[in-house]
Amino acid sequence: MIIRFDKKWFNPLYFILNEILKIDNIRTILIYGGKSSSKTASVAQLLMKEMVINKFSSISFRKESSTVPTTLDKSFNLARNTMYLYPVVDRLDRLYRYTQNKYNRPEIALKGIDDEEKAKGVEGYKYIYLDELNHFTLGEYTMFQLSLRGMLGQKLFASWNPVDENSWVKTDLVDKYEFIDTKWKLPCENSFVKISTCGKVVLIKTTYEDNFWINGSPDGSYGFRDENLIAEYKALAFTNANSYRVNVLGEWGKTVFGGEFLKQWKSEVHTGFYPYNPNLAIYLEFDENVNPYFPCGIFQVGENQKDIFLIYAITKKNPENTVSAMCREITRKLHEWGHKETVFVGGDPTSDKEDVKQEKGHDLFRLIMNELREFNPRRAVSKSSPSVLTSKEFFNSILENEIQGLKFRADIKCRVAILDYENTKEDKNGKVDKRTINDPKTKVPYQPWGHFVDLTRYFLCHTFPDEYAKFQRGNRVSAPIVGKNISRNSYT
Repeated sequence: MIIRFDKKWFNPLYFILNEILKIDNIRTILIYGGKSSSKTASVAQLLMKEMVINKFSSISFRKESSTVPTTLDKSFNLARNTMYLYPVVDRLDRLYRYTQNKYNRPEIALKGIDDEEKAKGVEGYKYIYLDELNHFTLGEYTMFQLSLRGMLGQKLFASWNPVDENSWVKTDLVDKYEFIDTKWKLPCENSFVKISTCGKVVLIKTTYEDNFWINGSPDGSYGFRDENLIAEYKALAFTNANSYRVNVLGEWGKTVFGGEFLKQWKSEVHTGFYPYNPNLAIYLEFDENVNPYFPCGIFQVGENQKDIFLIYAITKKNPENTVSAMCREITRKLHEWGHKETVFVGGDPTSDKEDVKQEKGHDLFRLIMNELREFNPRRAVSKSSPSVLTSKEFFNSILENEIQGLKFRADIKCRVAILDYENTKEDKNGKVDKRTINDPKTKVPYQPWGHFVDLTRYFLCHTFPDEYAKFQRGNRVSAPIVGKNISRNSYT
């Protein structure tokens, strides 16, 4: 019997997975992303194809057996139907079986990990699929990896929505590998397909924009564009930013709340689309830090001298966490923008650490200004660091009440900075929690949060000194320290 498939039955993710199957050295395929991104559907179609074409059996798991009928079974039945395989594939109780071979009838078994027979028979399957990996434990994941043996090209597939930034899936699995780009591309610009430097693990991020039955095919000839659902997704950005980031963008989110340093930060209020304005000066603000990254926030102030925008964020990781590499990226960005107005350089006034210096005795800002001399930068650094507690309350008051007319917003694409604003905690004294964790690859300790919070505090207190003084003592307010190049076309 000849079985033919039409390419219009599948999403781009399916074809990428099909190519990955041909590479025996790749053992693990990790797929994460937002809702409606065809993660489970594409894996189900792939395993269904492997069963009827190559006669390979697979086993798929959910954490709880009771959820299998409403999750995995629905996905695999949809795959069978969309591929028109129902004449040759029987749908049984938590089992799909190819019926055309008399002696070899490959199957796809669906189970919960709480099944009594969970550990039996796994070794006989070519492929294992774990749906919603974050519901499993690291020990359970490891058990399945150890069960893959005795057959060339065996693979473990796993998919999930990245709910919690602190999930073991991120900290104990994904973060333990270094991933690099591959030739494979998905339609959404924020999606990617990467492979570990050891060549054994593929990491895929995908969104609803990669699903042609939500977003429509690029040429409009097949699929379906669900305008109502897309509108719901876009609206979520302004009503629940954390849910939007997790469920729509497919990025790591936050599930633990309490003890935040910026208690008044609300991503659905304080983020939006705030692009570069060519008529305004820019402020390059730095925090002296190299792990987990060397940060730079690029700010602009509107023509009313009250609207404050974080328009771009740069994070340079090892081995690019140096002054030279940072300034190359800034130079590239300023050339891309065609920036002609004033450039201010500021940040942490205590620039006496050796970790970001190229020459002993040269402070961070002098090094940066020398690297960026073609833009004639102006130094904008306070003589001393502002009080952490007072500047914290100043920042929070701007967020909550827009005191003295000051309004702060961050461009939604500054995702690392936004995560920092959301997740930085305060210690028992109300200051930034400086506790460190160890990098899972390098074992180097680093402070995970607080870097963009700190550089933003420095920027606010230095650029608006009289507003800050009035906040502290009730002083009369004069003009803020902003550039002469104030636009006639502000963001408001």
